Amino acid sequence: MISNNKDGPIKPTKSAQILRRIRNIPFILLIFLYILFEEFIWNNAVKPIIHYIAAFHIYQRFLDYIQFRAGRFSVLILFMVPFAMGEVIGTASAFMAAQLHLISAALLYTMKIPLIVIALGILQSGKEKLLSFWWFAVCYKWVMAQIDKLHASRIYQQVKATTLHLRNRYFTRSSYLKRWIIHTYHRIRYSRNK
Repeated sequence: MISNNKDGPIKPTKSAQILRRIRNIPFILLIFLYILFEEFIWNNAVKPIIHYIAAFHIYQRFLDYIQFRAGRFSVLILFMVPFAMGEVIGTASAFMAAQLHLISAALLYTMKIPLIVIALGILQSGKEKLLSFWWFAVCYKWVMAQIDKLHASRIYQQVKATTLHLRNRYFTRSSYLKRWIIHTYHRIRYSRNK
């Protein structure tokens, strides 16, 4: 599978490169789904909901309670309940999507978004208390390290660049099409008024 080259480093053969690319297809698909989630669901749905909910006085008072008055076990329970419920809903919506009940899966997944917002708010406000549990600190650091490793990987960078290029190209064409339709509509309307 690996050819010897006396003049330089050992290079993999064509068949080894093809096998490596085939082996990378599941990773590419998972990264693509992650990027879609990050770009479209997180940035376009979750972040606006976070800003909307953050404006409520009662939510701010709840986060102040988490940060200043709640005990660490209370914070852990208050974090775990919406987090666990959100994961159950996310898993159920994934099963529904796998059975091609896409609209029902999307509607069910939207129920997860407020739970994510609450869990993230608790995590941000009570992070010190949550990290005081050694097992939580280990899990949190491991997850963050994996996300950093994913973002630093070459395959992630390539898939993200391709996805963003396609998205920008689509929106450019979409805005061009909208401008053309509006322009054509005004020309037809103007010609009828003459």
